[in-house]
Amino acid sequence: MLLRKFIAQRLAEYYAQPSNSVIGCAGAPINFSRLLGGWHWRRLYARAYKDQEGQWLTPVELFKPYYSNTLAEFVVSAAGGGAAGTDSDKSSSTSSSEEEVHIVELGGGRGTNAALILSHLHDVHPTVYDRLSYTIFDASPSLHELQQQVVSESGHGDKCSFVLNDMTDVAEGRAPFLSQSDVPTVAIALELLDNLAHDKVSRCRRTRALQQAEVVELAGEGNSEQVYNETFEPISDPLLEQLVENAPAYVSGTGRRPKWVPTVACGVIRRLFDARPRASLLMADFDWLPQPEFVSESITTRRSTPAEGEPIITSMEDVDHACYLTSPRLCDILYPTDFPKLADYVRSRAEGKASVKTMKQSDFLLEYGSEQVDKTRSWISGFTPLLDDFSNYSVVTAVNERGKADEARSGTIGIKMK
Repeated sequence: MLLRKFIAQRLAEYYAQPSNSVIGCAGAPINFSRLLGGWHWRRLYARAYKDQEGQWLTPVELFKPYYSNTLAEFVVSAAGGGAAGTDSDKSSSTSSSEEEVHIVELGGGRGTNAALILSHLHDVHPTVYDRLSYTIFDASPSLHELQQQVVSESGHGDKCSFVLNDMTDVAEGRAPFLSQSDVPTVAIALELLDNLAHDKVSRCRRTRALQQAEVVELAGEGNSEQVYNETFEPISDPLLEQLVENAPAYVSGTGRRPKWVPTVACGVIRRLFDARPRASLLMADFDWLPQPEFVSESITTRRSTPAEGEPIITSMEDVDHACYLTSPRLCDILYPTDFPKLADYVRSRAEGKASVKTMKQSDFLLEYGSEQVDKTRSWISGFTPLLDDFSNYSVVTAVNERGKADEARSGTIGIKMK
């Protein structure tokens, strides 16, 4: 079995659990204006993690509504709908103020982000809200159900549709994705990249040809548990061949040490721009992950070859393990993202139709949501965790140039650490 498909199966099992077992909810809103400083925030942050049922908390949940409000302002800017914090498009006579806008969220979490974005657009940018539709794609049946409930309870159920699709199937072309359309589309993916299945590539020591990693089941181990091993074979997978051809930077320098490569992420991005030539894109995720913390319960035995870009593999008991082949079945498999390489790939797929940038998340929040950031500053110390926390987060944005041109014509100015 191709390694990517093995990883995809394991992640599907992980996300098939009850929604509260995976993504937590922060509970009562935090009064950021009364924080005494970083130490005070870390204490509240630790308490929030302890009190929630899930395995982790996202910036959307921790910093609601301010984080999602900033994403809504990016949507308005990318769609050419006016300056942040205004509804200046309501007086514009340009076509940009009359066109439909399609927001696509890939991996919708608990549905909180969609509900908050729609609420902000309804209240602050009503003319954008009136002409938009929202679609959430997710692979988790339990989260898929929760998303529908949360968005419906927020009063925006008529704006949103929900699609149960695995991004691996989308990348491989085995599942429907977006219809072909020239409608302005803004795709959002938060903490999606880290959980998309990757491939591993190496080079044959004799021929120097690239090889793909595969997983084989071993027999005769004398116990009832399945035992697997990792092997390398000549590249034959079409999706991996596309990545090697279209994004050679991901495999350049591959030698004795293999590399993990984001085939699914690249496949999804390719399908997005193929279907929606006027697409804009926002992806936020981990640009770096700490070394795993092995404890007495950790399984450190490896049956796979260490590679550049190793994931962190964490069980439901919050225990790190060394290898995806020897860890318990229900584990979060979390990859870091090389954002400069990702931005180069996005730029190639956008074919000059979008302005592509990568930046730290704190810089993105200041660029598109300075008012939201100020609302989270402590009046005592000036500290805001919105900028200080999640320091290992980066963002890649692609803003369709036609949307930017429309905006100019309308006269507007346009840590989750282990």
